[in-house]
Amino acid sequence: MWRSVTDRVQVVALGVSVVLLLAVLELVRRRRLSEEYSPLWILAAVALIAASIRWDVLDQAAQWLNRDYPPVVLLLPVALIAFAGALCFSVILSRQQREIDRLTEETAILSAELRELRASLPGAHPSAFEPGRTRPTLVKRDQFSQTPADPVAGGSEAERSGPNLPAR
Repeated sequence: MWRSVTDRVQVVALGVSVVLLLAVLELVRRRRLSEEYSPLWILAAVALIAASIRWDVLDQAAQWLNRDYPPVVLLLPVALIAFAGALCFSVILSRQQREIDRLTEETAILSAELRELRASLPGAHPSAFEPGRTRPTLVKRDQFSQTPADPVAGGSEAERSGPNLPAR
């Protein structure tokens, strides 16, 4: 009875392992999985295929571990592969986080330098460098020295009306 169940388990394990390998290769081909991460997955699929084909190795490992049912031994390599994958991805995520932090700092420094350079441009109005603007607006130098006339304090009609106000 154990042998017929074991044969079915072996066929299912082999089928799942082959599907896993094909899925990894297809993801790499479509560039949805980076080549950097694919060796771990390919190695895992090949190891599962090998374990599914060489059932006698599982039988010997099960005897060595005092287990009566060899497919239970498949859980050990699966757990090891999952642990190795999690560790590998944690290392990659840590490296990427350090790179993101470095790039964020570099961007902040470059933004500050760019603001300083823009502010030092002759004739550039400070509000011309608001976020979202693509080019600075240049104004005449004498516009900064002119102050609008105070209608209460007096001044000529032209000074009070300005370019946008109708004359009284």
